[in-house]
Amino acid sequence: MDGLNLSERFVKPVKPFLPVVFAFLLVGLGILLVTGCDWPPSSQADSQASAASEVAKPTADEFLPNKEAFLSGPESPFVRVAETVSPAVVNIRAEKVVKGTRYHDSSPFDDFFRRFFGEVPERRPPAQRGQSLGSGFIFREDGYILTNNHVVSGADNISVTLPNGSTHTAEVVGLDRDTDIAVLKIEVEEKLPSAGLGDSDALKVGEWVMAIGNPFPELGLDRTVTVGVVSAKGRGNLYFGPEDTPQYQNYIQTDASINPGNSGGPLVNIRGEVVGINSAITNPTGVGFNIGIGFAIPIDLAKSVIPDLVEKGKVSRGFIGIGLQDINRSTADALDLPSTEGVLVREVEPGTPAEKAGVEIGDVITGFNGKRVVNGQELMIMVAAKDPGDEVTLDILRKGSRLTKNLTLTDRDMFVSRAGAPTPQEEEEQEWLGLQVSTSTRDLVGQYNVKFKPGVIVVQVDPGSAAEEGGLRTGDIIVKMDDREIEDSDDYRRAVTALKDKKKAVLLLVYRNGEPLFAAVKPG
Repeated sequence: MDGLNLSERFVKPVKPFLPVVFAFLLVGLGILLVTGCDWPPSSQADSQASAASEVAKPTADEFLPNKEAFLSGPESPFVRVAETVSPAVVNIRAEKVVKGTRYHDSSPFDDFFRRFFGEVPERRPPAQRGQSLGSGFIFREDGYILTNNHVVSGADNISVTLPNGSTHTAEVVGLDRDTDIAVLKIEVEEKLPSAGLGDSDALKVGEWVMAIGNPFPELGLDRTVTVGVVSAKGRGNLYFGPEDTPQYQNYIQTDASINPGNSGGPLVNIRGEVVGINSAITNPTGVGFNIGIGFAIPIDLAKSVIPDLVEKGKVSRGFIGIGLQDINRSTADALDLPSTEGVLVREVEPGTPAEKAGVEIGDVITGFNGKRVVNGQELMIMVAAKDPGDEVTLDILRKGSRLTKNLTLTDRDMFVSRAGAPTPQEEEEQEWLGLQVSTSTRDLVGQYNVKFKPGVIVVQVDPGSAAEEGGLRTGDIIVKMDDREIEDSDDYRRAVTALKDKKKAVLLLVYRNGEPLFAAVKPG
């Protein structure tokens, strides 16, 4: 061996035994490393179970691609939704004469603080020209835009700023205060990006949604995007002030932030379809910021009014002619009803389809056109979706008997708008003694964080008014006025009519956070 040169030593073949042993050592080392040095396995059964588990569980590669693909791979679906819908979202600036409020009169935030946060004005400076800002979205490529009625109602001039920065004068095509929906039109030569309308009825609680707005493009805050989920559906009995509270409410509740300026923008699902129109927020604590309780008008409700708004500028709705109220447990017990579902007829207007069909006060309506009626808001929306002249059926419970009434709907405007615009005297009565009130409901009193009591809840007290001097506060619930029982806004209006010429102080019985007290208010 000593006679071999250096090169011969390195190229000399090694005997087969050594490579085999070395290979077995490497295999054993590999098994130890893979099993975490748990050698030998505890049993053959454990080995088989472990193997089965490995087969059942997806590998890491099935969850994540390699590092490079993961870092540069597919984007969040929210990114794709924002890229798809944002080009159709516009900024809306409306100029109109507004009453002064506690905020600077020329601020474009005025309407939104009042609507979103329910702040009570502290003074009433002279009316002057102000601006409101909002959002909207193009739903037809020829320039038709959806937004909220409260964004543009009463405006003298409306301008729309597109995402590309161009500004256009907008024409009001149609307004519907009862649903808080408006359609605008801008004249453009080219086709515009539009947002597709989805199906809000199919929306489920817990689904991802995005609220997109275009509030302040001049400040660089255009096309803001917030993400959340659908918190609830079918929200109603919300109060946004005497001018902005819609008659028909079926709101989608979401925790996606809806901030001032985003009102009128789209609420979209994860597929990029518009499922709602962002409208308002509420904060039961009274603090003026978003706590994740936002509301959007279902797009199916909007789709039901768009044709009328585009063709006629207003909505023609069917009308029955009844006053109704929801049924609570006490009422259900008193009427021997199996549940609180349905609505109680408390008034039948003369000359209406309800009177002609024989509907009576005290009837309980349980069905409309073969569909179950759960509450009053639902029935109102069902009726409103029908056209004047449509024939419908009402399922009624009357003193334990089940009845079906056939009737032909009439035009709601024939009755609701018969008197035209309110006269100055009527407007004065509506704000009698410096009060603005609304029928007390459990949902409404919840917004004011007070205990429920049937009556009317004070939603605004004008500074320096007789009501303020008499000690009334926002959130007080009026139940009696000079021995007149007050159960709702109709009772209140009748009492005001009877007492408006009274010179002496008016004695009010109110409940303040559940405790009764008297307040004497002397007309000024």
